[in-house]
Amino acid sequence: MILSWYLTKAYLSRFFGLLLGLVVFLQMLDLLANADSVLEGGGDPLDSLTRYIVLRVPSIIETVAPLAALLGGLTALVVLARNSEIIAMRAAGRSVLSLVGGLVVVGIALALMLFVFSDGIVVRFNAQLEDWKSTGYKPGGEIIDGSEAWVIEGDTIIRVGHVLQNGAVLNDIRLFHQGDKATVSDIINIRLAIWEDAGWNLFEVARVGGNAVATHLGQPTWETNLTPEDFNKLANPPSELTFDELEHYVRELALGTRPEYYYDTWLQRKLAGPAVLALMPLLAAIAAFAHHRQGSAIMVVVYGISLGFVFIITDNILLAMGQFGALPPVVAAWLPLALFGTIGLWIVVNLENRGA
Repeated sequence: MILSWYLTKAYLSRFFGLLLGLVVFLQMLDLLANADSVLEGGGDPLDSLTRYIVLRVPSIIETVAPLAALLGGLTALVVLARNSEIIAMRAAGRSVLSLVGGLVVVGIALALMLFVFSDGIVVRFNAQLEDWKSTGYKPGGEIIDGSEAWVIEGDTIIRVGHVLQNGAVLNDIRLFHQGDKATVSDIINIRLAIWEDAGWNLFEVARVGGNAVATHLGQPTWETNLTPEDFNKLANPPSELTFDELEHYVRELALGTRPEYYYDTWLQRKLAGPAVLALMPLLAAIAAFAHHRQGSAIMVVVYGISLGFVFIITDNILLAMGQFGALPPVVAAWLPLALFGTIGLWIVVNLENRGA
């Protein structure tokens, strides 16, 4: 128990120290690259820059956390190995597998913390930053425009050309009512829809297509349960949606500006992304235990970082394939973790059998 706590403490202290250093360094670079655009918004310089930093830091933390976990594990194990503390732990009866397993358990705990942090804070701050950016970083400015959105509600397919004022104003709407055998029975154009008194006020509504029955109907209308919040979320990329929102919009309402498999991939990514923190200690242990006898701490770190970058490249390639529908979403999100985790476990077991 004492040895496990000692190793955990060594790992966590380096993880949080490296995380802080990486966040400060990358935030400075990001601020240097975007300070001019932020200041052009016309707000108070200090207030604008402070607001930008506050909104940007959570996203940077989420991005660099896996790298901090990898470097934290590498530096902790290298220092312990150079001081012969790993040998002492082995002599005390601790196996390589138990040492690595302890770090992986810590990584799982960090992964759960990162998921909660990402889903509750990063998503909200990303949305606020993008909204502020869309106004030209003006203090108190309103969002100018939103992207095209597609919605499936019941038997009606809805296309919205522009989402304005946080979803309360919609421009260039086209409704496709489906009939039997998924055929389009009615096509309605709406130039403008404004949310007032818990309902949509429609302007310049016209029927522009459909079958012969639909053309003899009366004044076209739009009966919907969708609210401005629904359309406001549609204008946001998946990185600005929480896990519950993604699941709700994809599974229940089939909303989105992209195909369903794109959002399904991001839904799985919400879970698989933080889980990388559980894998990084394993990659670090592979590098440390496989090369600690060579006497070069630098080579151990280089080897470990190389493993991390190979994983990141593989992960990004498979994620892109999932977004384009070339792989099932579950495979695209989880295959890198399963592949590297299985290989890493196999290597650790071999090291244990060889008495490394």
